[in-house]
Amino acid sequence: MKGIITIAGYGTRFLPASKVVPKEMFPLVDMPLMQYHVESLLAAGIHDIIVVARVGCEVVQQYFSPSSDLERHLEQSGKLDMLDRVQRLSTLANFAFVRQSESLPYGNASPALAARPWLTPGEPFYYMFGDDIVLADVPVPVQLVDAFRRHQPTAVLATQYIPEEETHLYGCIELKPGSANQLARIVEKPPQGSAPSNMIQIGHFVLTPEVFDVLDESMLGQGGELWLADAIDRLAARSAVIAQSIEGEWMPAGDPLRFLKANIALSLKRDELRAGLDQYLRSLVL
Repeated sequence: MKGIITIAGYGTRFLPASKVVPKEMFPLVDMPLMQYHVESLLAAGIHDIIVVARVGCEVVQQYFSPSSDLERHLEQSGKLDMLDRVQRLSTLANFAFVRQSESLPYGNASPALAARPWLTPGEPFYYMFGDDIVLADVPVPVQLVDAFRRHQPTAVLATQYIPEEETHLYGCIELKPGSANQLARIVEKPPQGSAPSNMIQIGHFVLTPEVFDVLDESMLGQGGELWLADAIDRLAARSAVIAQSIEGEWMPAGDPLRFLKANIALSLKRDELRAGLDQYLRSLVL
């Protein structure tokens, strides 16, 4: 199984910083969000990773490439632990960096079309959005790939439960009658009080090639975009799509406030940072 990480958006909520650095490369403590995604795919045994990016995202490719000047400096300075960390980046996975063509419509399903030539025909693949993180003892790709192997569906998507008052912000899951996990449809941002459930989709999927049959025939959806949710709805109407609840704390990091919250949450898990940060945060509210 190959993995696809999508970073083809413009990160407009982080402008002007995201003008030159994609938000997926912003650091969470001392590691960019992008590396967390790669490490989670590796934990699931996925070593062939396709990164679909827009023009101007060369910094991602540079990050996972050797850096002879920096490595020489670290070696000469005796910073061997840091040297090991830097050198490891270029050997983490087999990367393919793909630019999303401007001929493709805007939307979160278009990166799948851009990556299709690099996928193995007939095989399922892992698909993830680049701007969320889940704090979990077992990485999300491990949980989702396990669910896919157990159920052998046409697709499986990661879900989490959220408070009822937040359901209008997300795509909410409606299950088929009598089923505990088979998707009927995804209701995007339902009006408050009308959500079919408080289970929402998060940006992780295992998809089979059948999704391309649907995408090839799909009309553009809301906002003139090509939505993966619309394609998954069509798949669910004719075959089994599993909504898999994920264990862990889902932290969308696609806007500045939530990104700061994710940074704080990860920092508090670091032994060398916890005490000092906890003391500082307490001083702010006293």
